[in-house]
Amino acid sequence: MSFAASPGNIVFPNGPAMRQPSLSWLYRLECDIDKEEINIGAPHNSGTIRSIANIVRGSVKGPGIEGDILPLGGADWATVVKGTHSMTLDARYTVRTSDNHHLYIRAHGLYRPGPGTSYAKAVEENPDMVPPATVTQDDVEFFSHLRIEAGPGPYNWLNGLVCLGVMCCEGEKIWIDAYYLTNFPGVKPEDVVAK
Repeated sequence: MSFAASPGNIVFPNGPAMRQPSLSWLYRLECDIDKEEINIGAPHNSGTIRSIANIVRGSVKGPGIEGDILPLGGADWATVVKGTHSMTLDARYTVRTSDNHHLYIRAHGLYRPGPGTSYAKAVEENPDMVPPATVTQDDVEFFSHLRIEAGPGPYNWLNGLVCLGVMCCEGEKIWIDAYYLTNFPGVKPEDVVAK
């Protein structure tokens, strides 16, 4: 199959041309994780380790949304592939908004050394090295797919979004900038309403 590509569009021989969706900024999350992560180990010597990082505090701030992560309200139950510094993220947490509503956020994602980076080369030379305390977008692929459940009320519009988290960390501090995919940039999402 042959196709011709142009910025933001891919043209296939059959069917309509599709636009590249836009990303609209939703919020920035800042959180602190417990210094003592729980490593359960690799069952049956499989090489995949469960690592649990409890979230001890955090906040969410963006246009139309502001709140705090509830204490003891979340953690990341990541799986780490031994010797690669690659992990699959599975975080869940509860946010109480400044006007006293609750949001449940689940994040599935990945963390791995970026291709060709000095971090990737260091892991290749020494797979048992301790991961760096600080990583930026220049060091790693660190993304998550965010699913937000808001229920009815003023945050109902969050229920219908497909969101992406872009992440970095420094010690126990993690930052996530959340964006949502849209074909209608600049237009506020509408509530999800069943008739």
